[in-house]
Amino acid sequence: MAVTDIRIPIIVTTVMIVLFIGLVVLLLILSHNRRIRHRAVLAEVKLARDREVMKAEREAQQQTLRDVGRELHDNLGQLLTVAQMGLDGMMTDPAKEHRMEEVMHAVELAIEEVRRMGRALNSDMWLHRSFSEALGAECERIERAGLAHMHLLVEEEPPRLLPDAKTILYRVFQEVVNNALKHAHANTIEVALLHGEPFRFSISDNGKGFDLASFTTGNGLGNIRHRCELIGFDAELASLPGEGTRWLFTQRPEPHAA
Repeated sequence: MAVTDIRIPIIVTTVMIVLFIGLVVLLLILSHNRRIRHRAVLAEVKLARDREVMKAEREAQQQTLRDVGRELHDNLGQLLTVAQMGLDGMMTDPAKEHRMEEVMHAVELAIEEVRRMGRALNSDMWLHRSFSEALGAECERIERAGLAHMHLLVEEEPPRLLPDAKTILYRVFQEVVNNALKHAHANTIEVALLHGEPFRFSISDNGKGFDLASFTTGNGLGNIRHRCELIGFDAELASLPGEGTRWLFTQRPEPHAA
């Protein structure tokens, strides 16, 4: 009887130890599986972000090429035509040498246009320029082309942005401005880099606006929000028919490590 009394606690204790070890092993396995799934999700998010960055960069370059091609035809072509006409006039009538100043001025303007377009075609513009400089150059180009009156307000220089973030934000800027010009028929666009934290910038136009109830994720506006989410920005849209459109982009605060 005494032996039986001793054996039962030993068996119970052994079973409890085995169950405890099994529970610990199970928890370790579950934790390991969660880490694996978390890494897989992070890898998938990074892959999606990298794909979107490459797509945004390609789209930005394609739009720049289209714009430069149009300016080659409109601006540079016109300047060179003026220079050619002046030279032709001087060759047929030497007495018109006073036109040399006009010809030289046209050639100088053409050279400056070529240099400016060369800078616009620089594929590393987001790496070597600050965000405000890149926006300023694009606003200047749009203004020079006569597409709209552009107003850039820099209340405060933005924080140092990673190249991927600058690329996507620059492409978002291009998309918003293109929508304002093409669909809203705006003739004035205001871009503001706002003071304070977190970093915020806005794009407002005086176009025809639209009813937000007609907003769908498939009409291009959802793509803007999706791209901003990939780089940690919130995109807020405000618009009313006849009262223009305003986008506000706000950088989300980085989560603090526990």
